[in-house]
Amino acid sequence: MRRPLPPLACALLLMLMLMLMLATPPAVGAPPPALKLSTHELPPYSTQAEGRPTGIAVEVVRCAAQRMELALELEFVPWARAQLHAQHGLSDGFFAASQSAARDAYARWSVSIAPQQWRWYTLTQSVLQPGDPLFKSRARVSSFVGANMQSWLKEQGYDAQVPPLQSAHLLQMLLLRRVDGILANHLVMTRLLERHPRGHEVRSTLALDKPLGVYLTQRFLARQAADFMDRFDAALRRCTPQEASGKPEP
Repeated sequence: MRRPLPPLACALLLMLMLMLMLATPPAVGAPPPALKLSTHELPPYSTQAEGRPTGIAVEVVRCAAQRMELALELEFVPWARAQLHAQHGLSDGFFAASQSAARDAYARWSVSIAPQQWRWYTLTQSVLQPGDPLFKSRARVSSFVGANMQSWLKEQGYDAQVPPLQSAHLLQMLLLRRVDGILANHLVMTRLLERHPRGHEVRSTLALDKPLGVYLTQRFLARQAADFMDRFDAALRRCTPQEASGKPEP
């Protein structure tokens, strides 16, 4: 039969157990998986209002991240740099981007999160217009740095001039007649034209319908579960505003 511990030994044992309990930190749940995406200043898709990222594309991405319980981090950088950051592992992807073979080489495009039309913008009084057979061979044209549109112009054989950094500068080039036409996003350019005193001097012609989505790098996806992209696409679909109601699906 075991002899009971002396009172002093019991007291010391209780104190030791209490100290161990206090020294052991409480169990904490694992932090949510992180998702860092690069974007750029492109109202109405992405912008920073009083330091808070917002815009029609930003809100869809934020909603999808919340549904998947992802810790979303957004960085605003020039568009060409946003893509370079993804390529070199400084971010997990970028948006809002149209699909291209060059981007597909290192990242995977999501479902569409926002509409985009590539439209030609020319001066109303210009002799050279997109419907003219001579437009392609004679017109000086441009888009902005890092845009799929600029690569497309070169691939199609247009006389693509040195592109500016922003769409606002692109419009200025057209109004100053440094180019005969510019290829731009319809929502972005519509905003700029509405606010410009010479906006009425510009006409537009549809070139291509090119919806925008999110690119996630192959490097990032390789670290995730095999169904991550499918779940991300599903979350984006539920968060994308519907044309009829203008609200996300429940």
